[in-house]
Amino acid sequence: MSDPSWAVPAVADIPALTHDQLAEHWRLAQVNRAHYAPVAQALEDELAARSPTAQYCCMKCGHTHFQINQIRATRSWLSSFFGVESAQYKAVICARCKFTEFYQETVPLGQQALDAVFGS
Repeated sequence: MSDPSWAVPAVADIPALTHDQLAEHWRLAQVNRAHYAPVAQALEDELAARSPTAQYCCMKCGHTHFQINQIRATRSWLSSFFGVESAQYKAVICARCKFTEFYQETVPLGQQALDAVFGS
């Protein structure tokens, strides 16, 4: 029996999804294009609207230009010991004052496995 929370959502239900659910449905839409065809554009539009850079304005100085960097880190001393970086963050940096905001992202399990095998 399948998990009903991962059924293809109706377009009207997409705004109520959590970011993780939205990202997973978008990933599945890339794999199962025909299955997700009716909602694929709505998923992409919702992800774009939720992006921290969609209407960026620095909280400190009000500037609207920014840079983006990615940071990967370990979540525990054990992860650090084995070289597995299981946390990933997007850093949005104001181009004027360098004020930085961090947004948590998900490191794919495949990447975590490669980190464990080859080190970071």
